[in-house]
Amino acid sequence: MSQMTLFEPPVIFTKRIKELKDNSELNREQAQLLLEVELGFALMECLGIEDEPVTAVWAILSGMPLRHPRLQNLDASQKRAVANARQIIPCSARFAWLGALRFYIRNIPQNLRNYDFDIQDLDSQIIHAAKHLRHQVHQNLYENCLSADLKFRQRRAEPVKAGVPYQFQAKTEKETVTMQLQFTPEHLSPARQQPWFPTPRDRNSFSVRISDLESDAEFLDHREKLLARRYGWHETQKGHWVSRFRKINFHKIQEDGTVSDRNTEPLDLDGFVHIAGQVASGKSTLSTLLAVNVVRHHPDRRITLVVSDVQSAIRLANQINWWFCDDPENDEPVAVPLLGRSKRDAHLKSFYGSKDFQEHWQRGQPHWGDRFLGTACALQGLLQASDIFDRLHGKPLIPGTEPCHVLKEAPESENKRKKQNNYPSVSHLCPFFATCPSQQVYRDMPNARVWITTPGAMAMAGLPRHLELRPIKIGELVYLHSDIVVFDEVDTVIKWFDDVYAEEVLLTNGGVFDDIGVQTEDYMRFNRVSPSLMVRWATAERHVQSVVTATLTLLDKHSGHEFLRKWIERGYFTPNSLLYKFSRRLAGLEELDHPDVTEQEIKANNRRVQQIMRYFDALLDDDPLLGQPRPNSKVQRLALLIQQINSIGESATDDSIYRACKAWIVDFFPNTGKRLARLREKLEKRQNNSQQTAKKKRRKSSKQEEESDPVDTLETLAYRLQFALTITLLDRHTRIVFYEWHHRPPTLDDEPPHRRMPTAMLNILPLPPTGRQFGTYYSRKDDNHNQSENSSENALSIFAYTNIGRYYVLNFHRLLTDLDGQRGPNVLALSGTSYLRDSTQFHVGNPQGILMPEASATEAIAQSRFKFLPQSNRKNEPIRISGTAERQKTGMFKEMGQALVGNNGSGHLGQELEELKQLGQSNPDFWQDRERILLLVNSYDQARWVAEEIRQC
Repeated sequence: MSQMTLFEPPVIFTKRIKELKDNSELNREQAQLLLEVELGFALMECLGIEDEPVTAVWAILSGMPLRHPRLQNLDASQKRAVANARQIIPCSARFAWLGALRFYIRNIPQNLRNYDFDIQDLDSQIIHAAKHLRHQVHQNLYENCLSADLKFRQRRAEPVKAGVPYQFQAKTEKETVTMQLQFTPEHLSPARQQPWFPTPRDRNSFSVRISDLESDAEFLDHREKLLARRYGWHETQKGHWVSRFRKINFHKIQEDGTVSDRNTEPLDLDGFVHIAGQVASGKSTLSTLLAVNVVRHHPDRRITLVVSDVQSAIRLANQINWWFCDDPENDEPVAVPLLGRSKRDAHLKSFYGSKDFQEHWQRGQPHWGDRFLGTACALQGLLQASDIFDRLHGKPLIPGTEPCHVLKEAPESENKRKKQNNYPSVSHLCPFFATCPSQQVYRDMPNARVWITTPGAMAMAGLPRHLELRPIKIGELVYLHSDIVVFDEVDTVIKWFDDVYAEEVLLTNGGVFDDIGVQTEDYMRFNRVSPSLMVRWATAERHVQSVVTATLTLLDKHSGHEFLRKWIERGYFTPNSLLYKFSRRLAGLEELDHPDVTEQEIKANNRRVQQIMRYFDALLDDDPLLGQPRPNSKVQRLALLIQQINSIGESATDDSIYRACKAWIVDFFPNTGKRLARLREKLEKRQNNSQQTAKKKRRKSSKQEEESDPVDTLETLAYRLQFALTITLLDRHTRIVFYEWHHRPPTLDDEPPHRRMPTAMLNILPLPPTGRQFGTYYSRKDDNHNQSENSSENALSIFAYTNIGRYYVLNFHRLLTDLDGQRGPNVLALSGTSYLRDSTQFHVGNPQGILMPEASATEAIAQSRFKFLPQSNRKNEPIRISGTAERQKTGMFKEMGQALVGNNGSGHLGQELEELKQLGQSNPDFWQDRERILLLVNSYDQARWVAEEIRQC
């Protein structure tokens, strides 16, 4: 059963799997797949689209918004059916569903199936025509599963026992070490029961008049006046909230498209509400006053503010708590920052170095952040002093790495240790959690009226198993237990979620396949007879290692081919894109049509290419390693070639593969040589007819001409075909490893290879139309990166795009509604750049209201200056970085840093800092403490280069 879903199948589903296993010739995986496939067909019947092909089910399971007339007006029961099926059936990708269909026909006896269809030509076989009802009990089961209330999946965790030795892995600066400890009965005395969240909140709409917020602003000014007297605040440290309130200029957009007068209409929150506001229009003021209004006047409601970064969350929580509380040590906080624990160490360093904390410390005012970022771990007191000194080098555990729920029973012998490696043991819970200072924030959360979090914490931060066994993240907790959620700068939040569901996953050189290969082989050594789907997964993982080696060999500087490296060095590539470019070359065409080519010639060229591509399309449309013969001889030979590459461990250096690829070209496209000759003649004629340019221009373009691809020969075409087929095989194996992760050996982690992506949402958010995996990426070795003598100079990675991230934000008000029938929180989305109808990245949708800045703010924005300031090196030559080779960029950035500083600080940086200093003296209300400059580059490395150079200057 897949472990990547948020909900578990109904009990009747898992019970029926066991019954089939016990009472028929089916094993567990066959019984499970039988029910999953037929449940998919039952879903199509429920939606009234059983007249679609048997292959169409995956499109519904993907969750993609499809413009099918019968899918436009689904009722609540049908929406629940889709949501339930997506949780139960792990086949939301076409590749996985086709594999399930083939397994169903080949491995499930006909007398146990309710559907019969031919394994050939699946796209032409209709669901209702394939149905032959033999087991009504299964039909009833499917209907119940599609309408059931699914329960959250539960993670496993058990309490520790007295006298039993436990161990955990502790990270130091240089290594990971194993630490051991034991608990006494006194340690396990009943701890205080933690309050948590028994049931979701019953939410409804919310409305507030803008004028009602004035009293909240007055309350804040009064409270800050008292705090200023107590701690000696500077006037600029006050919020001046009444003044800020009076600048709010809210206009509600009416149904006819007109806008209301200023602040005359209430702010109504019912579902998702989008308010667009320009810079300095009071968006942050509105969200802050709204939070204060909830705390003061709505004791039964909770509001969550989503801000851009961790330090902003801590600063805002501290600010709100000082408005309502007096003592961070003893008062119960009103506001709590919800942050992840894995980066607690980095959060602490940033917090103690922040201006906000430093100012509090200087004036003797406690900061609430100390309460929320406590580092004292009660469990460390049980470690032996010798272990702390010898293994941890006398230092405490790194904050955020405490073993709160990862204690494992220490093996008593070497045999038990090996058994534990092959069958991971259950994790145990630290008994000190209820009183541990480092867990204070979780004790504060249930009663806090204001939660403040970040997009990163919502998507990635988990919750302690002592309190929450559901595999939810902070985002889902916010969804379940907040009445109002405010996304500040919602377009950047959407961008963040788009990015978190799209990442580049390194496959080699310390990547995914390096990590899981050893673990898989260790398990299979002791478990030779395993379920067939696990064997399929392990076989794909094993073969992918040799295919990766073949790929890197073909690209290697010494063993491979330079023209192949140039062929793919521009970026991402897929089997389809490589075969398309190969088809153009095979047709005697350039990979890209020249600008002088007419529209009619382009159409003619496309027809020639498509005549070749149809064979590759037929190859890619099915599993290339299927043993059944293909109807077309060209496709059959290609499939045999891929099988040969898969069976030969050193296919890149085996001359028989190259000869077979060349024979395919010669046998099926005998006029290729003539086509290439005509292309060469055409290019030479074009070059001779082009105008002669100045010698200087020729010298500048010579490098580009040298690097341009020459016309192919039969030999280079054969290698291109070999490379494209190798990548096709790599793609096939990688898809199995990624898509069928739930069939992995149990020794591998629950998290899939794309670890950054929130797995619980994979089958709740829709898949992207491009599919979950998009392209194998080739990147040349960084010249500054040292590798071992025998390692590859190249690396491969996959660009994984698993879900449409923006769906999470835009549908946050009904994220789980289809599954539980419950209303979600009201969402207020604020941004200054979220109403840009021509922008696919920033546009959120039509706003329900707008915030307008006051005239003085608009005038201040108008005084902004934009300058183009090209920099020159010491030879008075312009410094150009864009397009420069990576190995040369270090020097170019250092030159840029030197130029910006200038001689004795006379450059643009010094000039700008001097002007800011003078402005701070002449107009302190606006410019005091703003004597700083932000320089933007493209990476951490580039930032370090520039910073180091500026310091040296």
